[in-house]
Amino acid sequence: MHNHVMRVARLVFLGGTLCASWGALAYRGPVDTPAVSSKFAATAPLLAIARAGDRLVAVGLRGHIVYSDDEGKSWTQARVPVSSDLVAVTFPSPKNGWATGHEGVVLHSGDGGATWVKQLDGRQAAALVARYYAGSTSSAADADFARAARQATAVVAEGNTQALLDIRFDNENSGFAVGTFNRIFHTDDGGKTWEPWMHRTDNPRELHFYSISSDSRNTYLTGERGMVWRLDAALKRFVAIPTPYTGTLFGLLADGTDLLAYGMRGSLLRSGDGGKLWEKLSPGTTAGISGGTVLSGGRIVIVTQAGEVRTSGDRGTTFDTRKSAQPMPYYGVASAGQGKLVVVGATGAKVELLP
Repeated sequence: MHNHVMRVARLVFLGGTLCASWGALAYRGPVDTPAVSSKFAATAPLLAIARAGDRLVAVGLRGHIVYSDDEGKSWTQARVPVSSDLVAVTFPSPKNGWATGHEGVVLHSGDGGATWVKQLDGRQAAALVARYYAGSTSSAADADFARAARQATAVVAEGNTQALLDIRFDNENSGFAVGTFNRIFHTDDGGKTWEPWMHRTDNPRELHFYSISSDSRNTYLTGERGMVWRLDAALKRFVAIPTPYTGTLFGLLADGTDLLAYGMRGSLLRSGDGGKLWEKLSPGTTAGISGGTVLSGGRIVIVTQAGEVRTSGDRGTTFDTRKSAQPMPYYGVASAGQGKLVVVGATGAKVELLP
């Protein structure tokens, strides 16, 4: 009897070990697992939206990407090779677009957002950064390079990946992806290759970058502690521009005339001289401003985490409010033409009338 019990115990142990081994072999993380097809994709949390010509494309949790060809009335789920949470999307042309998010993923679409391929992930990015900064010195002239090298070594040693929080392409070749702890990459070949730019920022505290935006003249970053950075094209360096705000700035609208930086607790700042001087505006909310856009006629639209849509026709001096019948925390907004907007947030995408 004793031997029989021992044999059973061994079999149970062996079976459990084999199951665990097979489970380990079968497990694939979000970066290697395609997004699951779901009829609820357009009503699940969506975190960003962009126009791709006449099409709208929105991205969200678990790798969900949806697109609409009728200004937000109906949505189709895209084919996506990852199930990582996606937080940003950009389309410099109707066909070519990029999305990014957690696990450091960068995705590309060449068909207007219907299908996507992975160009980069956090594991690849960590190895790329480590190689790029290998052998740097800590001399005064190379202080930024050495700082970036130390961070790269730490990331690889800890086995971590870092989230990318925004992405911007001004054309089909040149773009930036930015994220946590001073993470920033640049490409000049449409994302086929990426160059680390961590040594090209005035960011010694390695603050998070939350957004990247541009107008016809300049490219800007926003981040923690009320910081804005502007790209000096001649130096190939992002130069710090302090603001009178000390909290987090989630984004910036640049229309060639004004800069509007927005963030926590209803914070909204305007500069008419490229960031030299800033004035605090009163958008009429204490909720975090999580997204915004400038419409073709110059009208400003901001959305908040309290489900508010506010618009201004006087450069942000005053704002009107559109009360939603079913408010949700909003994270992004895009024009839908004919006095309409499409907003995305905690319960997906929906159409709102302009106030």
